[in-house]
Amino acid sequence: MVLFWLKTSVAASNMRVMYKSPNTLLGVIPLGSNTQTIPLRNIASVDANTKFNLGSFVWGVVFLIAGLACLSDSAALGILFLLLAAANLANTMSAQLDFVNQAGGRNSVKVSIFEKDKLMQLAQNLQRLVFADVEGQRHKESMDMAQKQYTAQTNSVLIQQQMLDQQRKATADDNPSASAE
Repeated sequence: MVLFWLKTSVAASNMRVMYKSPNTLLGVIPLGSNTQTIPLRNIASVDANTKFNLGSFVWGVVFLIAGLACLSDSAALGILFLLLAAANLANTMSAQLDFVNQAGGRNSVKVSIFEKDKLMQLAQNLQRLVFADVEGQRHKESMDMAQKQYTAQTNSVLIQQQMLDQQRKATADDNPSASAE
């Protein structure tokens, strides 16, 4: 909320999760973004947590001290440093969403602590999608396998019936007197 120009977005479907988070310099200057797409079948779990960012805290304190020191000499530079300090100190606490794959690897998305409730709700919805997808996929695979087996058995029976009919016809054509009796 404080750094409104740094927006993280997460979108999910029944097939994949995609997120886009900004890369920054000093925690406030945008330098591109990190975009990741993760298939749902590759996600083992979705975790959400809060984190204290020591780096943001240290930079915030450094900018605060520099801003207070520069206020008497150059008010514009001092105000700039104070704004950087406020932005970094506001980012000291963050919420994080972790996508864990089957091998234990993690993809993480960080957002402002002010968005923690939305992030927790998103994590629950994604967890439902992940587990619904696994169960749904297993059911679909099971049904597809059963359908293939049924089709194969039906085709086998039809082929056997056709062969038997052809064999009877060939026997009747070769031996017309046996069929007349």
